[in-house]
Amino acid sequence: MSDSPSQAPEQEVLGIQFTLPDMDGLTFTRVLRDIMQDQAFAVPLQVRALEPRPGVDGQLTLAFLPPDRERASKAVQRLKTILLRYGAQVDHIRMPGEAQ
Repeated sequence: MSDSPSQAPEQEVLGIQFTLPDMDGLTFTRVLRDIMQDQAFAVPLQVRALEPRPGVDGQLTLAFLPPDRERASKAVQRLKTILLRYGAQVDHIRMPGEAQ
Protein backbone atom coordinates (compact mmCIF):
# COMPACT_ATOMS: atom_id res chain seq x y z
CA MET A 1 0.00 0.00 0.00
CA SER A 2 1.39 3.40 -0.91
CA ASP A 3 0.82 6.58 1.03
CA SER A 4 -0.82 9.39 -0.86
CA PRO A 5 -0.04 12.97 0.17
CA SER A 6 -3.39 13.22 1.94
CA GLN A 7 -2.46 10.20 4.10
CA ALA A 8 1.07 11.35 4.90
CA PRO A 9 1.56 12.55 8.46
CA GLU A 10 1.64 16.32 8.85
CA GLN A 11 5.03 17.80 9.64
CA GLU A 12 5.51 20.59 12.11
CA VAL A 13 6.05 23.92 10.41
CA LEU A 14 9.11 25.72 11.75
CA GLY A 15 9.71 29.45 11.59
CA ILE A 16 12.54 31.92 12.01
CA GLN A 17 11.10 35.23 13.15
CA PHE A 18 12.76 38.62 12.68
CA THR A 19 11.53 41.54 14.80
CA LEU A 20 12.19 44.88 13.08
CA PRO A 21 11.92 47.81 15.52
CA ASP A 22 11.66 51.36 14.24
CA MET A 23 11.08 50.28 10.64
CA ASP A 24 8.52 52.50 8.94
CA GLY A 25 5.78 51.12 6.74
CA LEU A 26 7.34 52.29 3.47
CA THR A 27 10.67 50.61 4.19
CA PHE A 28 8.87 47.47 5.35
CA THR A 29 6.96 47.40 2.05
CA ARG A 30 10.19 47.77 0.07
CA VAL A 31 11.85 44.95 2.03
CA LEU A 32 8.81 42.74 1.48
CA ARG A 33 8.81 43.53 -2.25
CA ASP A 34 12.48 42.55 -2.54
CA ILE A 35 11.86 39.32 -0.65
CA MET A 36 8.93 38.36 -2.84
CA GLN A 37 11.00 38.89 -6.00
CA ASP A 38 13.97 36.85 -4.73
CA GLN A 39 14.16 33.14 -5.63
CA ALA A 40 15.81 32.39 -2.26
CA PHE A 41 12.32 32.66 -0.75
CA ALA A 42 10.47 30.55 -3.34
CA VAL A 43 8.26 27.58 -2.52
CA PRO A 44 8.58 25.47 -0.36
CA LEU A 45 9.52 28.38 1.92
CA GLN A 46 6.90 30.87 3.07
CA VAL A 47 7.33 34.45 4.22
CA ARG A 48 4.81 35.65 6.77
CA ALA A 49 4.68 39.38 7.43
CA LEU A 50 3.28 41.52 10.22
CA GLU A 51 3.51 45.13 9.15
CA PRO A 52 4.65 47.74 11.64
CA ARG A 53 1.98 49.76 13.38
CA PRO A 54 2.14 52.40 16.10
CA GLY A 55 3.43 50.62 19.19
CA VAL A 56 3.96 47.30 17.35
CA ASP A 57 7.24 46.36 15.67
CA GLY A 58 7.14 44.83 12.21
CA GLN A 59 7.92 41.14 11.95
CA LEU A 60 8.98 38.81 9.18
CA THR A 61 8.79 35.07 9.69
CA LEU A 62 10.40 32.56 7.37
CA ALA A 63 8.27 29.40 7.65
CA PHE A 64 9.47 25.99 6.48
CA LEU A 65 9.18 22.26 7.03
CA PRO A 66 12.03 20.37 8.74
CA PRO A 67 13.40 18.87 5.47
CA ASP A 68 13.82 22.44 4.14
CA ARG A 69 15.97 23.64 7.06
CA GLU A 70 19.14 24.04 4.95
CA ARG A 71 17.29 26.05 2.30
CA ALA A 72 15.77 28.20 5.06
CA SER A 73 19.21 28.82 6.54
CA LYS A 74 20.43 30.14 3.19
CA ALA A 75 17.31 32.30 2.88
CA VAL A 76 18.00 33.79 6.32
CA GLN A 77 21.42 34.95 5.11
CA ARG A 78 19.78 36.50 2.05
CA LEU A 79 17.16 38.20 4.24
CA LYS A 80 19.90 39.70 6.40
CA THR A 81 21.51 41.12 3.24
CA ILE A 82 18.22 42.66 2.10
CA LEU A 83 17.63 44.18 5.53
CA LEU A 84 21.13 45.68 5.57
CA ARG A 85 20.45 47.25 2.17
CA TYR A 86 17.72 49.30 3.83
CA GLY A 87 19.72 50.02 6.99
CA ALA A 88 17.32 47.90 9.03
CA GLN A 89 18.20 47.07 12.58
CA VAL A 90 17.20 43.52 13.55
CA ASP A 91 16.17 43.63 17.19
CA HIS A 92 15.66 39.91 17.69
CA ILE A 93 15.73 36.69 15.72
CA ARG A 94 13.72 33.84 17.21
CA MET A 95 14.76 30.39 16.06
CA PRO A 96 12.66 27.21 16.10
CA GLY A 97 12.49 25.72 19.55
CA GLU A 98 13.18 29.01 21.36
CA ALA A 99 10.81 30.08 24.10
CA GLN A 100 8.69 33.11 23.26
